[in-house]
Amino acid sequence: MADFADADTLAACFQQRGGQPGLAYGIVIDGELVHTAGLGERDLGGPPPDAGTVFRIASMTKSFTASAVLALRDDGALRLDDPAQAYVPELRGWPPVSPDAARISIRHLLTMTAGFPTDDPWGDRQQGLPLAEFAAFLACGVRFNWAPGTRFEYSNLGFAILGRVITEVTGAAYPDYIRDRLLRPLGMTRTGYQAAEFGRLAERASGGLARGYRRAPGGWSDVPFEPCGAFAPMGGIFSCVQDLSRWVAGFAAAFPPGDSDAGGPHPVRRASRREMQLPQVVTGWDASPSFPGDGAATPPGAYGFGLFVTEHPALGRLVSHS
Repeated sequence: MADFADADTLAACFQQRGGQPGLAYGIVIDGELVHTAGLGERDLGGPPPDAGTVFRIASMTKSFTASAVLALRDDGALRLDDPAQAYVPELRGWPPVSPDAARISIRHLLTMTAGFPTDDPWGDRQQGLPLAEFAAFLACGVRFNWAPGTRFEYSNLGFAILGRVITEVTGAAYPDYIRDRLLRPLGMTRTGYQAAEFGRLAERASGGLARGYRRAPGGWSDVPFEPCGAFAPMGGIFSCVQDLSRWVAGFAAAFPPGDSDAGGPHPVRRASRREMQLPQVVTGWDASPSFPGDGAATPPGAYGFGLFVTEHPALGRLVSHS
């Protein structure tokens, strides 16, 4: 039997930095969740979180949005090199960045190469923006840092626009399509887009909901959850370790190429799940040590579709999103 003491020590050291009231983690081996633990408090004065505790997972949402786009590509409903304005009419009036610049494509949005400026933390504050207000915002145009397709720059706006693409193609509200196409087939019953889906009092015995907090001079200050709005495709999902283990297992099962049913049935083709984990564009970011005490030098990181990709000299390919 595997010994997870070292992993538990790493998690405990991270928790002791005081960056959060509580955390939960799990380890997946061969598609199975083999070890879980929780530290701290899921809400102030409450019990520790566990594998069923629901957290808002923020930008980890992007891998769900990207998976939905690739599934629609596989269905023949769209092409990655289609211009985004074919699905989002508010983009049609945007002037080109330069006379010879490409128009923004779905691929540009997926790979953060649309040319938009980095928008953290502005994007987080738009989480609950109503769709009509988002349409009006887009119709006014935006500023660009780069011509589309020429450089990576992390953009929440790009993934919000992908949510509009998904709705236009499917005729379904973005969260409804994600739930029907991805979550239900995978049995991810504790994953969704509204905190109200995971009522605290009713679920305290089965994991509960971890509250959001910000460090204030007098201690932790509660941060209310934003509703599900136009920017949900970039960071609006709530989930838990138990459900995310199924999501992670699906990506791990995409390698090596071979039997299309390896890892069991999945709503996204294995080849597409591999494609998401292949470097699509160099980020230009210096990769930090992968683990405490790692110390191994790594080249600048890359971005796939909704996921970061690093080629580690000792550990091989690392696929992640914070």
